[in-house]
Amino acid sequence: MSGGALVLVGTPLGNLGDLSPRARAAIVGADLLLCEDTRSPQRLVGEGVRLPPRVSCFVANEAERVALMLEHLGRGERVVFVSEAGMPVWSDPGERLVRAAVSAGFTVDVIPGPTAASMALCLSGLDGRDVRFLGFPPRGGPERAAFLHKLARETATVILYEAGNRTPALIADLARALPDAEERALVVARELTKLHQEVLRGTAASLAETLREGLRGEVTVVLGGSRAAEGAAAEDPARAAARAVWAAFGDPSLRPRERAKVIAQLTGLEAREIYEALSQDSAERRA
Repeated sequence: MSGGALVLVGTPLGNLGDLSPRARAAIVGADLLLCEDTRSPQRLVGEGVRLPPRVSCFVANEAERVALMLEHLGRGERVVFVSEAGMPVWSDPGERLVRAAVSAGFTVDVIPGPTAASMALCLSGLDGRDVRFLGFPPRGGPERAAFLHKLARETATVILYEAGNRTPALIADLARALPDAEERALVVARELTKLHQEVLRGTAASLAETLREGLRGEVTVVLGGSRAAEGAAAEDPARAAARAVWAAFGDPSLRPRERAKVIAQLTGLEAREIYEALSQDSAERRA
């Protein structure tokens, strides 16, 4: 195998001063730059610096760029991938590139840089020993309902990403879904490292009351683990599943088909069979 290498480079979230010398050297010295936004590398290194060839590589076309990357790696070249901001792969493209390069036997390296998730966790003051990064939550439907039900029982600190304009709806949904919303610590961090960086602290319930208007920029939400769930950790799995199913039945926001999908995800049963059973039961009651 030739000496080709794929290098993932972490880039600043907003403050250009966070670009490391090593990251700058990798960007300028690449044989090929794959970029989530082809304009970003020039802004990072300055307008007077000449850059290697740049090719777009974002969510919609990452799979198509794999062949191009492998072609350059096969020639022994150094391919560098940069997200628009932050670390590649963390709710950003890059995973398919890494998987393909590793599978083909090429070297993969990472030049670390800022991540909104790690920065928000440090700012939060919440438990950093047991942490789950879940990225962007589902936007709606049964997937979102099931997601919220799982968070209700989560004992680890959870990190979420969300768009600023959708953040109030997420916090409101959390306040409704969490039985311990009055106690669950919640931190909302936005525009990290930028001029208007802001960190809001409270509980899921209190922030749902105060945060009603959309925020500007990208947001990272850090949710403390459920202490109530810690006390119930030894609960029989069957009882825990029964509680979750019961919660799905009692959620007025779910339509019959959505309720069936949530119950299917919780039980492993077929959603169609559950929906038909629910429909039949409802018809018999009306009769």
